[in-house]
Amino acid sequence: MKVFVGALPFLILATALGSQVQVPHVLHHPADCCSSYTQQIRCAKMKDFFRTSSSCSRPGVIFLTKKERRICADPHVLEVQNCMRSLNNLMMRTGERGGFLEKKWF
Repeated sequence: MKVFVGALPFLILATALGSQVQVPHVLHHPADCCSSYTQQIRCAKMKDFFRTSSSCSRPGVIFLTKKERRICADPHVLEVQNCMRSLNNLMMRTGERGGFLEKKWF
């Protein structure tokens, strides 16, 4: 009973603050930001992707190749958008992700 009485104020405070504090689904790592973009991507060599965090200095899409390399690309480029769409369609048909977890967004 003492534990419950001691924990009650904490639970009330956590409930009150919980609506104001948002915990990110995935912690942001600087390695998950793009400092530069690859000029061309070969979608056939990609197996997965995720969008970079909004806390990065520039928007980006990080593709994971079949050889486990990370490639940064500009999300505004049509070729990149088409590859993202193609990978999403493939994953929907097969029901699996290629190795990355979709961190956010799509």
